[in-house]
Amino acid sequence: MSTIPATQRLPKRWIGALLLLMFVPLTVTAPYVLLEPEQPTSVVAFPEDLSPGPEGYLLVVLDGVGENIMRDASMMPNLVESMEESAVLSITTGPLTLSATCVREMMTGVPNAPIDGLKNFNMGHPGGADPWLLAAESNQYSVGMIGSYVMGNMYGDHDEIEFINTFEGHADYYEGDQATGDLLEQWLASDRHNVIAAHFSGPDKVGHKWGTVSDEYRNKMLDMDQHLSSLLRQVPQNWTVVVTADHGMTASGSHGSAEPDTRNVLALVTGPEIITTARAAGEQLDIAALMLYDLGLDFPSQVNGRVPLSIFDMTPDERVVVEAWNWEAGLLRHLFFHPGDEGVYRLDEINWEGIEAEPVVIRSLDVVISVGVLSLFFVLGFRAINQGQPTSVKEQYHLLTLGCVVAASVLFHANLSFSAMIPRAIGAAAVVWLVSSSLGRTEAIDLRWTKQLHDARPWLLALAFLSLIFLDLSKGTLVLLVFWVFFWSMSAMTGGAKKHIPSSKTVYVLAVMAAFSFGSLRLWYALLPLFMLLTGVVLNKGFGLRPQSERVALWLSWVLVVLSLSYVHRRLLGTHHLLKLVNMTPTSLSSAVLLLLILVLFSVVFGYMNGGEQRRNHALGCMAFLTASLVLSRVEWAWLQWLILLGLLVMYGLAWARRNDDSTHAFPLFYAALALHVMISWGPWATVASLSVLMCLPALTKALIDAKDGQVSLLHHPQAFVALAVFPWVIWILWWTLLGQVNGVQLCYEGICPHPRELDPGA
Repeated sequence: MSTIPATQRLPKRWIGALLLLMFVPLTVTAPYVLLEPEQPTSVVAFPEDLSPGPEGYLLVVLDGVGENIMRDASMMPNLVESMEESAVLSITTGPLTLSATCVREMMTGVPNAPIDGLKNFNMGHPGGADPWLLAAESNQYSVGMIGSYVMGNMYGDHDEIEFINTFEGHADYYEGDQATGDLLEQWLASDRHNVIAAHFSGPDKVGHKWGTVSDEYRNKMLDMDQHLSSLLRQVPQNWTVVVTADHGMTASGSHGSAEPDTRNVLALVTGPEIITTARAAGEQLDIAALMLYDLGLDFPSQVNGRVPLSIFDMTPDERVVVEAWNWEAGLLRHLFFHPGDEGVYRLDEINWEGIEAEPVVIRSLDVVISVGVLSLFFVLGFRAINQGQPTSVKEQYHLLTLGCVVAASVLFHANLSFSAMIPRAIGAAAVVWLVSSSLGRTEAIDLRWTKQLHDARPWLLALAFLSLIFLDLSKGTLVLLVFWVFFWSMSAMTGGAKKHIPSSKTVYVLAVMAAFSFGSLRLWYALLPLFMLLTGVVLNKGFGLRPQSERVALWLSWVLVVLSLSYVHRRLLGTHHLLKLVNMTPTSLSSAVLLLLILVLFSVVFGYMNGGEQRRNHALGCMAFLTASLVLSRVEWAWLQWLILLGLLVMYGLAWARRNDDSTHAFPLFYAALALHVMISWGPWATVASLSVLMCLPALTKALIDAKDGQVSLLHHPQAFVALAVFPWVIWILWWTLLGQVNGVQLCYEGICPHPRELDPGA
C-alpha cells in the first residue's frame, strides 16, 4: 500500500491542537453537565408545638398548562372562577422544562442537575427522603399515585406507595386522562388513600401536536376544565388541594428550555388552613416544602424549597417557628454544598438571599469556552486546509454563507425561546447533506434543472418566501426542511449531490466541519438518503450481476432501513414499535409465534448469505442455535448463567484464533458468540437486528464506499475521507434505531418536526 506524501498530510501539530481544544471543555464543562451531585441526608424534625391541620392532601398536575392558559377564562372557565376561593401561587419552574424534571422538582424538592435533561423518559428518584416517601412511612397517611411514567419511574418501586399507570402513549389525548379521573373518583369515594397525586398528561400531547393556539387544544382544555371541576367537588373539605402544572408551552407546542411561557405556571391551593385571598410568588421546589409543613412531616435538607408562609392562616409566633424550621434545613443544604460558608451564615439569623441561587444554570464560563473553542476550531481548520493560498471571490462568498449558517445555529441555540425547532431543522439538514455529499452515487444522472439547487442562494430565497407566506420563520424553516431532505436524498441517488459539492476543498472541508459541529444534529435523518441510495442500488440494472449473497445482503439492508424509517415515530403512532419488539419476550402465545417467525426468517436469510450450496443446513443450524440461545436466556439458574458466560469467552477466543480461516464450511463462531451474547442481554429482536447489520456490512461497504488505491487523505481526497468518517456513523444510527433507542419525527405546530429527544438513553 502506498503512503501519503507529506504535502498531502495534515501536520501533526494540528492534531495536537485539536486535542488541546477538547481538553478545556472536557475538564471544565463536561463534569458540570454530566455529573449529578450528591445530596445531603440530614433531616430537621417537625416542630413539636405545631400540629398539621388537614386530614388529606391531593396534588393535581396538569401537563403542559402554563399560567397564560390557566388564567384564560375561554379555556378554563371553572378554574378561573375557582381562583376567587383559592390561594394562588405564581410558580416559576426550573430552567429544564421537561415533564420528568419539573414533576421531580415539585414532588421531591431536589433541584435538577444539567444531566437530568437527558433522563426525561427514565428519571429516577434522587434518593433520600421527600414528602411523599415520608408520608408513606407515616401511620397517619396512605399514599397513592395515578398518572404517567413520570411518577412511576420515581415511586413505582416503593411497595408502600400504590402507583397506577394510565399513560396510553403519546397519541392518547383523552382516554388516559379519563382513566386517571375515574380512578381518582373511586379512591376519593372509598377513602382508599388520603395522600394522592394525579397527573393528567393529555394537554401536553395535544399541545405538542397542534400547538396551544389551535381549536384542538382549546377543546381539550375545556374538556379538562370540566372534568377537573367535577373531580374537585368530590374532595373532602378537610383536605388540602394543590392544582398546578409541571410546565407551560409555547404557542407552537414546544417546551424543554427556559422561555417564560414554559417556566411560568400557577398553583391553586385550598384547604382548612389556607387563606383563600392570598396571592404570592414562588418556585416549583416550594410545592414540596408546602406539603412537608401542611402534613406535619420532617424537613429533609435535600429539599431546596421554602414554605409559602403568606398563604397559611397562622399566628405570628407560628410563622416564626415554621420559618426557623425551614431555614435550618436550607442552611444545612447550603453548607453541604458550600462548606466554606461555615460561620458566614448562622442558624439564628435568617438570610435567604445569601444562600439562594438558580439550581441549574448555563454558566457564563461554559458559554465563553464553547464560543472560543468553536472559533478556534474553524480558524485552525481553515489554516490547515487552505495552507496560505489566496481565496477567490467565489470561495469568499461560500465561506461568508457558511459563516452565516454557523452564526444562525449558535444564535438560535442561544435563543430557544424564539423557536426550539429551528436548531433541530438545521441539524437534520446538516446530517442529510453530509451523507448525500459523501456517500452519494458517483455515476450522475444529468438533471440540469437541479444544478442551481445545489447552491445556497435559492434555498435562502425559498426560506424568506416561505417565512413571509406563513408569517413565521420557524414554520418556514420546517417546511423548507421537508423539501431539503427530499432533494438531497434524491440527489444522493442520482449522483447530483456528489457531483455538485463546492469545487473548493477549503469550502467543502469547512462545511463538513460545520455540519459535524452543529449542536442539534438529528442522526435519524441520515437514514433517508441511505434509503434512496440503497433503492438506487437494488433497482440498478447491474444489480443482478452481483453475487447472490451480496444481493440478499443489500435487500436485507433495504428492509432494515425501511423498518427504521417507519416504526420509530412514538408521537405519530402512539407507540414505538421497534422498542416493543426489543422488549418482547415469549411470555404469551402471540409473542412466541411472532418471535419464532422472526427467527425463522432470519435463519433462512442467514443460510442464503453464508451457506452457499449448503444454505439449508446453515439455515437449520442457525435456527437451532438461536432457539437454544432463547431458551438459555429464559433460565435463571445462577450456575447455568456462569456456564453461559464462560462459553461466550471460549467462543470469542476461538473466533479470534480462527479469524484468518476462510473455509466456507467453518461455522461462523463470531456470529454464534455474538448471537448468544445479545440474546441473553437484550433478547430475540436485538439479536436478529445486530446480526443482520453485521452480516450486511461487507456488501454495504462495497456498494457505498468508493475504493481508492493507496491511503485516503483529507487534503487529496476530501470526499472519500469524509465518506469513511460518515459511513460508521450511518451504520451505528441504523443499528441503534433498530434497537428502539431513536425517536423519529412528530407532528407539531410547524408541520413535520424532528423529535425533541432523538436519542433516548432511557429506552
